[in-house]
Amino acid sequence: MLKFISNTKINKYDPLVVDAYIFRLASISDKCGIAAGQDIYDAKDVLLIPKDTPITSQIAATINGTRLKTPIEECVRFGSELDSVQLEQHFISTMEKDDLLTAINEHQNIASFIGGYLAAYEKFPLLKQKITVMALAMPEIFLRTLYCSWFSLLIAKEMRFSERGCVDVFLAGLSHDIGMLHLDAHVLEKKSQLSPQDWNHIQEHVLISAALLKQMQGMPNDVVEAVYEHHERCDGTGYPKGKVESELTYGGKIVGLADSLIGIYRNRFQNDRNWRDVIPVIQMNAQAYFFRHDEILAVIWRRSEMPFKNIVQGDDLPDFVARLLKENMRLNAWFEILRESLLSIGFTHGDRRLHALQNIMLHVTTSVKGSGVFGAEMDQWLKNWTLTQDDQTYRRIETAHIQQQEILFHLQRLNRMLQFYLDSDYFKKIDIKESLLKTLAKVKEFSV
Repeated sequence: MLKFISNTKINKYDPLVVDAYIFRLASISDKCGIAAGQDIYDAKDVLLIPKDTPITSQIAATINGTRLKTPIEECVRFGSELDSVQLEQHFISTMEKDDLLTAINEHQNIASFIGGYLAAYEKFPLLKQKITVMALAMPEIFLRTLYCSWFSLLIAKEMRFSERGCVDVFLAGLSHDIGMLHLDAHVLEKKSQLSPQDWNHIQEHVLISAALLKQMQGMPNDVVEAVYEHHERCDGTGYPKGKVESELTYGGKIVGLADSLIGIYRNRFQNDRNWRDVIPVIQMNAQAYFFRHDEILAVIWRRSEMPFKNIVQGDDLPDFVARLLKENMRLNAWFEILRESLLSIGFTHGDRRLHALQNIMLHVTTSVKGSGVFGAEMDQWLKNWTLTQDDQTYRRIETAHIQQQEILFHLQRLNRMLQFYLDSDYFKKIDIKESLLKTLAKVKEFSV
């Protein structure tokens, strides 16, 4: 287990403190020939690692948590790194393995222009180092990074951004998760349910990513801002600042949407669904994104001409529908308890963090009403679905399932944030805390 030394005290990242990144370097040291590029000293000028010493796991464990004189990124030398030509091959390979990107490429020839945008990558040695480490030490994060860069660029081009704007959005997509390299591997790879503290730790990657970009000479401020904002949402339910649409940059909105697409597809969908199934989820959450983005995505997706893919049919359908009805009852009960509790508090308490929780509840309420998934009409239709068995019937049943999964995601997220809020010292009124503790106890039977 790797011991993580947090660098984000009071929302400030200290690049001089050695953290989990040193273990990432050690894990790929043999592949990349990573060694000390200079004598490495601690903050008190004590020599820790002589020049040319290979970075090993033993050295990593020894200096983890130490405050250095110079950031570790500037102290190491790589024998080989991922250059723009090699990175372009990763982009092309990802496209060729993905039906959606392949279909889009047939219409727009996106493979022909990706090399031009990677020229900017070569200008930033530290970004090159981070992407190299990510590709070898965190391949799943690297794959998501490639997708985020693709989708961010496609959205920017569809919105007729200038070439300068497209380059900035592409760089932001490429660099948005480099802060993940500095997070505790034990938390990132945890198989059991994450605690509120774990989630808070993961959210720190936004601060770290932006801080690292600020260290890169010549990095456009628009790129830094987009990366810092990529988990913010237009309705104020994001982090780290809870910004609203008028406070967000276009780049932040675009990279945030691209990152969400990948999160929905990779985290919440199984291999039996395709990218078209992401659209209903984005439309359910339209208030969280810039109003044109779901329309732009729909245009890009339609242009790809990807077919819908049924995941259930024939003899399995009756049991599938029965599970949908049962799940509807569970989620609706859970939703109603949270909604009544959070909204009955009122909005005059003056607690910004509690307001954020209430905004998320309003967001979920809008999604629920917009989908109609808990409505009497949907309930009745599911009970009588056998009366109309055709392709549209299968599609409607599967859409209801997708919507259920999205509502489940938001309810779990709200539970997690509520627990974190109650475990902190943020609350201002003890009676509100006691009320919310009772709420969590009530929903426990539905949320397990």
